[in-house]
Amino acid sequence: MITNPASQPSISEAELGVLTFAGGDELVLARWQFTEAAPDPDGRVYAVLSGWIANAEGSGTTEDRYRLPIKDGRAHLARAELRGREDLQDVAVHIDIHCPGIAHPNTWDHPGFWCTVSWMDRRIDAGGHPVLETEIGSTRWTDPASGTEWDLRAAYLPAGESYNPLGHTWRHYDGWHRGVPLLHPFYGDHRAPSRGHEGRPLTDGPWVVADQAPAPADAAASGR
Repeated sequence: MITNPASQPSISEAELGVLTFAGGDELVLARWQFTEAAPDPDGRVYAVLSGWIANAEGSGTTEDRYRLPIKDGRAHLARAELRGREDLQDVAVHIDIHCPGIAHPNTWDHPGFWCTVSWMDRRIDAGGHPVLETEIGSTRWTDPASGTEWDLRAAYLPAGESYNPLGHTWRHYDGWHRGVPLLHPFYGDHRAPSRGHEGRPLTDGPWVVADQAPAPADAAASGR
């Protein structure tokens, strides 16, 4: 649970976790916490590392806007150094960043950006035994029922919808359900899914690649 940071020790007194990503970007999390969810229906156990970003820069004013050390969205975690835990290495993760309070001014001793880094930690069978997992981070998937191969890096739309680059598209975000990739709604060029929306199985189609769908004017002309 996110607590009121104003009632907590200053960043300089907090326990810090250091995350290094592919390319050398570094994220420092203060007052970090580690949680994991119960296994999903396929036995996947998802883990979350969360905390306050300690290495953001800027005061948040118009003249000195906040500068975050990393963008949200999909990323490759090269290493995570967390005191008391075994180091994480070479993990496909998702980063979500938000500011639960006001941006500026605030009463905190840091900008106040809450960050969660999540990943599929392991997969187990009904008896709790490990299952080899190869799906997380996949870029392609073949539907065993139809033989259709899907590009999991592409943006999709339900068949018949027009494509607006500034509107919603559906993209894979490493979520799966019973062996089928899930698509989540993304707004415009956002790197993370829109909040409050459930994923839809890729088999719940038909889908078309977004940039191959008609533009709004073309759809109107065809009577859609």
